[in-house]
Amino acid sequence: MENQNKYNAFSLLQFMWKWRKWLLIVCVATFFVSAACSFLVRPRYKSTALLYAPRTSSVSKILLNEQNYNERLEIKALATVDETEQMLPFLNSVAIKDSLIEKYKLAEYYNIDVNKKGGMTKLYKTITNNLTIKRTDYGAISLSLSDWDPQRAYEMTLDVVRWLDTIKNAVEYERAQAACIILQNQLDSIEREIAIVNDSIREIMAHGVFDVKLQSERLTQQYAIAAAQGNTAAMQRIIREQDTIAKYGAQLTSYQDLEYNFSKYHALCKQKMMDAKMDMTTIMPVKFVIDKPYPADKKFYPKRSIIVIISTLCAFILTLIVLLTIERIENKPVRRDPAADTQDH
Repeated sequence: MENQNKYNAFSLLQFMWKWRKWLLIVCVATFFVSAACSFLVRPRYKSTALLYAPRTSSVSKILLNEQNYNERLEIKALATVDETEQMLPFLNSVAIKDSLIEKYKLAEYYNIDVNKKGGMTKLYKTITNNLTIKRTDYGAISLSLSDWDPQRAYEMTLDVVRWLDTIKNAVEYERAQAACIILQNQLDSIEREIAIVNDSIREIMAHGVFDVKLQSERLTQQYAIAAAQGNTAAMQRIIREQDTIAKYGAQLTSYQDLEYNFSKYHALCKQKMMDAKMDMTTIMPVKFVIDKPYPADKKFYPKRSIIVIISTLCAFILTLIVLLTIERIENKPVRRDPAADTQDH
């Protein structure tokens, strides 16, 4: 088997040597043609930026989190995988592509008629092919944009990095605004409840009941003194006051507990409202720029050497297959008809 493999390899070398002229002509011709064609391909230039997402972009969480300190919520804290993955849809969003289309007139630049059926889809696909966004092994985001003009590629990459802040902050603004509306409704509701409770407390206090525990202790002491002195009128007066406290005391305690709980909830809503307003009115950068883009001084496409090598190799293999097929056809023996041989005899 080993000898047969050696024989086949040697036969192939013999075959290639036999047709060396044709193989050489085809390879040389392909070499020059592919080299010439590679110069006809319009070169493209790429600008790249390297970004890190922050752990959070909420201003209130970053600046007002002293009581529950968490180092992951510091202003300099880098994102985990989850935050990085959440940033990718913003970079790939239609809003980014629409901003590029509008600013750089990309429909005219790429010569795409958006009024035709499928025109916008083709335009978006072209931008997607030129825009490369991926997560690196170290949790960063690599953003690359290619174009025929290196300066244009640089400016477009810079704009995408800048627009990321605008788009993400706009989305967070809508959520913060909705939270403000909800919290304001809650504040209005709880303030109405507090007003009702306070009115009830004032009505009870109008009957002379202010502090059930303190007043009960004081009246008990006064009753003991009056009883020791035999002061019947004072004892009857104290009994009437005790009856009043017994009648309204439980209600006053209940309303005071409600007022306390409502006040705590009101303070919490007020704090959340201030946090939401801070997030709504303050713009924070939503990324760390590790490597800024710059105008490329060297094209990244086409790789002429690779084009020439692959084209020449493919031409060589295809030519070899064609020659092997031709020789096999020419050397195939012709089967004679046995009946014809019998007639000859």
